[in-house]
Amino acid sequence: MDHATTTAAPLSLEGPPPTIPARKRYRPPKAKFLADQSRQLDPISGCPDLQVPHDHAARFVLELVEQLDLKVLVKKYSALGRHGFHPKHVLGVLILGSVQGLHYASKLAKATKTDAAYRLVSGGRAISDSTIKKFRAENLAFFQDAVQQTVAMAVERGLIDPTTLAIDSARIQADASVKSMRTLERSKKRLEELTKEDVAALDEEAHAEHAAKVEKHETAVARCEAEGRTSHSVTDPHAGLLKFPSGAALPGHRVTVTSAGSDLRFVVNVLINATPNDFGMLEVTARGAHEALIKAGMLVREGAPRMQTAADPGYLSETDLTFAFENRDWLDVLIHEPEVQRRKGVDGAALFGRDAFTIAEDGTATCPAGLKMKGPYKNGDNRLWHGDGCVKCGLRERCTTSKKRALTQNPRLDKVRGHMHSRMAEPGAKARYNQRIATVEPVFSYIEDAMGFRRVSSRHTECLKAEILLKILAYNLMRLKAAKPVSACLISVVVTDDTAHIIDVCLPS
Repeated sequence: MDHATTTAAPLSLEGPPPTIPARKRYRPPKAKFLADQSRQLDPISGCPDLQVPHDHAARFVLELVEQLDLKVLVKKYSALGRHGFHPKHVLGVLILGSVQGLHYASKLAKATKTDAAYRLVSGGRAISDSTIKKFRAENLAFFQDAVQQTVAMAVERGLIDPTTLAIDSARIQADASVKSMRTLERSKKRLEELTKEDVAALDEEAHAEHAAKVEKHETAVARCEAEGRTSHSVTDPHAGLLKFPSGAALPGHRVTVTSAGSDLRFVVNVLINATPNDFGMLEVTARGAHEALIKAGMLVREGAPRMQTAADPGYLSETDLTFAFENRDWLDVLIHEPEVQRRKGVDGAALFGRDAFTIAEDGTATCPAGLKMKGPYKNGDNRLWHGDGCVKCGLRERCTTSKKRALTQNPRLDKVRGHMHSRMAEPGAKARYNQRIATVEPVFSYIEDAMGFRRVSSRHTECLKAEILLKILAYNLMRLKAAKPVSACLISVVVTDDTAHIIDVCLPS
């Protein structure tokens, strides 16, 4: 049989290349998680759903976590590979542990094996400590958003009044030792002492030790000046040396909170830093609270009242008072300035204060004896006057213990301080300010005493901030559960002969 020989046509390189249909990109299906086994009966441990009472905090945590938007967390999981724990179960364990004072991942992991309440919120699964640590360390953005979600919940339920805010801060001990701290003042002092030493007289070992000390303090000074701080830790980059209420100076973090309502005490905004005091923190705190309330749907209505906040004397710096004065169109700040203890003279009587001197518009100052003082002299932003004839003055013992009296004035500070004095003198201002302690101080009492959180367990900046925000989130969720808004009522109606009769009205307790 003859076969015809066929020759294939040569492949031409001219013309457009052949079109190849694009392959559809594979999209993995929705994330799948381990099934909830909290309602199953285990032959050894029992059934968590049957063991935990109906009024237990674990059930409150489950109910409140279900109300949070966890889409950001769910997107991190994939259906490929091994199924993981649902984020709501890990978050529930962390929140329940925060409420009950279990803050370490190892203790929480053990509780998910032995405690029925933790087995209930974990979906009947034993969650490892590494999973809990990883969840807390990698979700700082979620914890920030979750706190904002609780604010939106409170606003939706009518629980927050923007005219009842208060600001204050507390110190949380850092996971660092005192030996790890470097202060700017001490390092500068040590450098001066080290430069005066005779290096040539030192042997080789002592010379190397001297060079190491110089390098240590030069590094500390450079870092403090570059970051604008007075202290820092070599093991915890976020920690600073803070003075605690006990009187001890320890590595710590400052947590500034804005809370609302003397009854609810709901946290609206949180600021975490390591500043040694509250000076200059009013603006960033107030603007943060204002932004949080706007995101939650408040302060945008026409005719809405100004946001009002009360702060303690720690915010009496020129920067804070200037901010309050320049932004009084949307913010009403109340700060009470305590009476300053005046210095005492030789006879034990208090010396004349600033109010006993007269400063005219032309800049001349007159002392209590009616004598004009020398000046004014410029001293930075201040004006300075010196007494004239103080040696022969009959009021000298009531005025000064020095040869002559000096008078200093900061015109800008006096202006904004005078405005705050006038605001506090208005009717109802002091009564409103007196609610500050009941509004913000119980927040720290609950977190530090009831929840037992006084020290962070991490040295990484994002992780420690996430840990602190977790405690604030747990606190806010508990406040939401405890709140009792009178926003609805149950009315019993009986209809007879086309007539409706109200026989009972029941308000929520």
